[in-house]
Amino acid sequence: MENILLFVEEFSASIIIGSVILNLLLILLMIINYAITSNLKDKYKKLVKGTSGKNIEGILMEHLTRVETIHDDMQSINRKIDILDNRISFCVQKVGIIRYNAFQDTGSDLSFSIAFLNNNNDGIIITGIHGRSESYSYAKPVKSGKSSYSLSVEELQALERAKANVLDHTEIQGSRSSKEAS
Repeated sequence: MENILLFVEEFSASIIIGSVILNLLLILLMIINYAITSNLKDKYKKLVKGTSGKNIEGILMEHLTRVETIHDDMQSINRKIDILDNRISFCVQKVGIIRYNAFQDTGSDLSFSIAFLNNNNDGIIITGIHGRSESYSYAKPVKSGKSSYSLSVEELQALERAKANVLDHTEIQGSRSSKEAS
């Protein structure tokens, strides 16, 4: 026992300095621990928000079930989007129209050729020829941007406009204006 007392007396200054350093280190660790614990409490409160119980396992299982349901719903939605994308590729997506005067004895651009194409440039060209005493309408199929029937200049123009996906609204409006003026 005397040896211990002698040791303490001899190194008392070092023991006190060491104790102060250890106490400061412990205080620092307590502050860090409090900050981490406070952060975890906030996260836990967010996690259990809207639930009456504090059973973390039940909450996690409920969230996992919700995530799986949403994942299944997303897969179903993605399948439907793929089906719609496929269907849309077969819908009319490109239109080209030309209005013209097919005969000199008619007073306006009453004849027309209009091309309706899908994304693969498949579709139809509809032509209406208006004369003074009669009108004719006919259609020609288009496959990959070409028709197996011979096309008139106006039909070719309508087809090229559709392939370029250009619908010239000014020409249509200009024809309407000239028709209204006469």
